[in-house]
Amino acid sequence: MFLRRIGLLYVVMAFFCTSILASALFVPHAFAATDPITITSQTATETFPKGIDFQVSVQDGTDSIAEATLTLSSSKPHYIQVERTIPIATPQQTLTLHWHEDTTSSNTFIYPGTVITYKWQFHDNATHWYTQDLQALTIIDNRFNWQHLTQGQIQVNWYSRSTDFGQVVLKQAVDNVKRISGNLGGTLLHPINLWVYQTPEDFRGSLPSSTHEWVGGIAFPSLDEASVVVDSTNADTLVRDMPHELTHLVFHQLTEQGILAPLWFDEGMAMYNQVYREPDITQRFNHALATHTLLRLNTISYTFPADADVAYLAYAQSWNLIGYIYTTFGQTKMAKLIALMNGKTGEFNDDMKQALSEDQVHLENQWRVQLNQPSVLTPADMAQATPLPASGTPSSPVTTSDIYTPLFIVAGLLLIFLPIAGLSGVLVYQRRRRHKDFQTQQAQHVLTPTLPAYGYRPYQPYRQPSQQYPQQLIRPTIPFESYGDMITPPVLYSDSTRLYTDPTQYMQQQQFQPPMQQGQEYINRPPPKQAPQE
Repeated sequence: MFLRRIGLLYVVMAFFCTSILASALFVPHAFAATDPITITSQTATETFPKGIDFQVSVQDGTDSIAEATLTLSSSKPHYIQVERTIPIATPQQTLTLHWHEDTTSSNTFIYPGTVITYKWQFHDNATHWYTQDLQALTIIDNRFNWQHLTQGQIQVNWYSRSTDFGQVVLKQAVDNVKRISGNLGGTLLHPINLWVYQTPEDFRGSLPSSTHEWVGGIAFPSLDEASVVVDSTNADTLVRDMPHELTHLVFHQLTEQGILAPLWFDEGMAMYNQVYREPDITQRFNHALATHTLLRLNTISYTFPADADVAYLAYAQSWNLIGYIYTTFGQTKMAKLIALMNGKTGEFNDDMKQALSEDQVHLENQWRVQLNQPSVLTPADMAQATPLPASGTPSSPVTTSDIYTPLFIVAGLLLIFLPIAGLSGVLVYQRRRRHKDFQTQQAQHVLTPTLPAYGYRPYQPYRQPSQQYPQQLIRPTIPFESYGDMITPPVLYSDSTRLYTDPTQYMQQQQFQPPMQQGQEYINRPPPKQAPQE
């Protein structure tokens, strides 16, 4: 009997092994039989900024191909998802198809540095489907023959100039990133690309037609790329625009896991780290002080105004406020604030209170008051205000006296101890009563031994329901907070921009454009760090 069972076990094992081997041998052939459509060749040719030309050759071993679809997608700096149905005039078993994806309009424009993923899908008359694996194409501004130099995490790209020019720009970029990192409390975590255009016209050709005319630099933190205009090694833009955009890249890498900063903080930080700022921006700020027309921070937390003059003021006062924070609280606390902003939970206000012991409205008010501007605090805000001491010495705690305070303390103590004393008396009384009853019962038992003896039943304390039944655990409801999502519709943002031309040329303009969004042409992110950008 035992040997018979062993033999049966061998038979089962042999059958099992044979089944596995057969599956390994025949399944690939079965898949091949059900997937007769194959791509023999394909290309994706970019002509920036006009569009992308796709071409594919495909053949079907069993039937004619009747449908073809091309899907394009990208997740940053904007979300893109489009599906193109490619017309097939006559279904055939062998086809070569073309598709031109137009990118000239503002709605279809694709920024340099964007990675486009695409795939082809085919369907034949025999109901066979074929879906290609995702392919990738990185968009490059191929209007120019770019030269490249790299040092550490920084790569600079330029054209139509000598290698000496590229070396000067690279050294400036490296020195700027080192200085910026010291101010922010952290350095680059990923490689970045800096694209240097020779003329403003070349630069604007890399942006959609709807871009503000005064934009002279742009950063895309989500792509780790920035673009500036530098016409010579002595250009002001090397010490103004380049450190501005590099600050956006460093700052957003240091906070990429956390919340999106308000736009005034993001842009103010970039302005603060510029080596050079034109005198006009100081004059614009002084004019706002003289006329008491500073912008409220909550109006420039998510977007900057479209009007050039008011946007210029937004830059100016953001820069001044960041300087005030550094001067008042110091670099160490500012670095702590930036580190806290990299947390996955929390809000900017909470991070400010933890790092600076101030929230945004009280910080704004203190900054305004020291500039001799009207207070912005409401009565409710003033009840919570914690103004900084005028001198560098810590303020003394405020003490108050009240003749009724001792009376209230005594009354409170009596309310606590009197119930406790009463409860203790009741317990003592009950204990003595039970003891007396027990002695009486014992005496009766001695006198009348024929009567049944009733044993003493110990007192059973009252059990709380939680001691009898397991309590249901209720998870506290935490309101969902998504600082960036509330202020950053994903389709509307580029990443960052800033002023390039003389602002006085634009103060006279009366033409208004749609307001700047966070993370858009940095007027960030942007913001949330959009309000921060991406």
